[in-house]
Amino acid sequence: MLKEDILSVLNERQRSMFTKEIAKELRRDKEFTLKLLLEMKELNWVEEVFGRNARGNRKRWRISKSLLKIWDEKNK
Repeated sequence: MLKEDILSVLNERQRSMFTKEIAKELRRDKEFTLKLLLEMKELNWVEEVFGRNARGNRKRWRISKSLLKIWDEKNK
């Protein structure tokens, strides 16, 4: 399942990632990956992280704290 693959990529990197980076890892296009990320955001599986740079506002993604907490409790 692609959503699980996205979570795996985010978990492996242990940092927030741009949609483009995630799409490249999964070998999918950016728009499709963004659609999946937005669906996952509604499920509270991922969170958006906003930052500013010379190009303006940039959005990154990370695994939500609530999902990480559930995983930690499950792995105990």
